[in-house]
Amino acid sequence: MKQMTREPVRLETPRRLASPWVYALVGALSGAAFEIIICDPLDIVLQQVIFWFLHGIPVNLSQVREIYTSKQWPGIALTGILYGSVLGFVIYGIRESRRRFEALHHEFELQVATLRHHYKNLAIGIQGFSRRLKHKLSHLEAQLDLNSPLCAPFRSECEALQNDVAVLEDAAQRLTHTLAEELLFLKALTSDTLHPTPKDFFPELVRAIQELKALRFGDKPLRIDINGQPLEADHGSLVFPFEPYTMQVILQNILSNAMKYGDHIQVEVKEGRAWVQVAVRDNGPGLEMQQIKRLILTPQERRGDSTHLGLQVTLHLLEKYGGRLSVWSQPGAGAKFYLEFPKKPRSAHE
Repeated sequence: MKQMTREPVRLETPRRLASPWVYALVGALSGAAFEIIICDPLDIVLQQVIFWFLHGIPVNLSQVREIYTSKQWPGIALTGILYGSVLGFVIYGIRESRRRFEALHHEFELQVATLRHHYKNLAIGIQGFSRRLKHKLSHLEAQLDLNSPLCAPFRSECEALQNDVAVLEDAAQRLTHTLAEELLFLKALTSDTLHPTPKDFFPELVRAIQELKALRFGDKPLRIDINGQPLEADHGSLVFPFEPYTMQVILQNILSNAMKYGDHIQVEVKEGRAWVQVAVRDNGPGLEMQQIKRLILTPQERRGDSTHLGLQVTLHLLEKYGGRLSVWSQPGAGAKFYLEFPKKPRSAHE
């Protein structure tokens, strides 16, 4: 049986790179060796082969031996040392820049995790406080006969407190949900690679619609159809690889834009051999195509259009995913966005 050690293990953050002078020294030695052993002899051989091919002069490799027997090699080595040391500094600069970028990315993730921790504790504290208030209220109502004339003045106060507790609980739930959505958004934007797994698409689509209706458009009468059927109908199954958090951000950005400007939303889902197409059409006022294109151009050209950030984020995530975004719109005739997801999504680095 393997005996476990009781010695503590020291935890350390990744160490910094070695000194740039170490890279320069290694580069200088490698450059000198490369010049003497490979570069200069290879240059002589190539010259001999060219002279033989052009002028018929026989190949004479004795000049290669002269490099090591004559006094030429110190000068050749010096050339390699100069080039190698410069290359060592360049490699150090590239690796140091990459290390700093990775450190900034890691620090950003730590900041996000810290914010999540603080907000989560805040939401838990609000929920705990509301539960304690509700418990004390119920205990107070059990001791008091609120139906008696003597306790009549307290009845309205208890009802008001109950309403305040309900508002507090709703605020805690909204805070928790908003925090989850914001973290979902940040994770989708900052993810370096995608790890999609086969999942059923329709539950994700229905969930995105229901969350938007409940949290943002609860007071607006909306009619939403999926493939010509009501939202509550059975839409079958469509399984293909995708990441749920990325998919939720993409769907909610396009759907929220449609729900904002229209009251009848038609979602059409089609499956092809290599693609899954999701079309979202609204009956809103629509836009000119040139105006829509301007929203996703360079920052200088789209200045002032920050309300359409969701469209830019959707395009960014789809391109990372390997998908495509198309749009049709006409003033007075609404807009229709086409989302195309590959059945074999590529990595973000491909």
